Amino acid sequence: MYHSHLLINVGDNPDQPDWNLCRRWLRNLYRVHQRLCMAFPSVLPAEHERQAAYCRPFNTVDCPQQHELPTATNGGDVHLARSRGNGFLFRIDYPVDPKQGGRRPVIIVQSATKPDWEYAFGLTKDAMDDRGHPIGNADFLLSAPPQAKPVSIDLDGKSLVLSSDKQDYHLRPGNLVRFRLRANPTRKIQDSSPNGKRKRVNPTPKDHADWLAHKLEEAIDGPFCFEDFVPGWAYGWRTKYEPQPGQRMQWWSVLFEGTFRLKDPVVLKQLLESGIGPGKAFGFGLLSIAPVNP
Repeated sequence: MYHSHLLINVGDNPDQPDWNLCRRWLRNLYRVHQRLCMAFPSVLPAEHERQAAYCRPFNTVDCPQQHELPTATNGGDVHLARSRGNGFLFRIDYPVDPKQGGRRPVIIVQSATKPDWEYAFGLTKDAMDDRGHPIGNADFLLSAPPQAKPVSIDLDGKSLVLSSDKQDYHLRPGNLVRFRLRANPTRKIQDSSPNGKRKRVNPTPKDHADWLAHKLEEAIDGPFCFEDFVPGWAYGWRTKYEPQPGQRMQWWSVLFEGTFRLKDPVVLKQLLESGIGPGKAFGFGLLSIAPVNP
């Protein structure tokens, strides 16, 4: 598994002046998801049309470690089942910059395979595809080189072990754990559609706490404590040149931060790998944790 940090350009780098375009891109979660997907290239079904100026052809010769997509004969679905071996989760955070003050947008990506950010953002200067078109066109979106590091989430007896190149965390039942989660708290309602529609949770802290408690109930021991609770709306939209032209999307978004006491490391491991709640393709569901120092 890999964790990546992408620092977004917000206008403080004179060599990359397109900060206004960057902010518009960041507000459109549909576009953000598209761009991040390009870091995990695969074989594209033949009937899907590609835009050569946007990215080079997907193939496993260039990226042999990546997963191939299903072929056109079985539907050509580009969304592989999210598991330890497939897919990625992401979240847009706004941490305070200790040097310059203010908040800087950072995209946190957790992926099952190694991402190719050079490919996704066109960071290799003057690179061309087989038809002479630029490979990638979005290096201006980043204000610093992407940071990616391998991490592991394993079980050691009754402990959950989180390991990276710099530190190891051992979490045992009864330990106090700090967490951060941006979620899309919704519930299915009965209607005439096959899968039912989704309705946002009532916008009160108690209703959101109940929703999160239900999602975490098998992993945590007792109630959790909120340190931060930030609700709001998130958006995405398509252009008139795409399928479903002009479609606008919106999601109910809540940032949860707080602490809970660990009960079952096995269940928590599953939640870390698969995410929590709906809307995972659009920046929701990525759970981040760290132990609370005694």
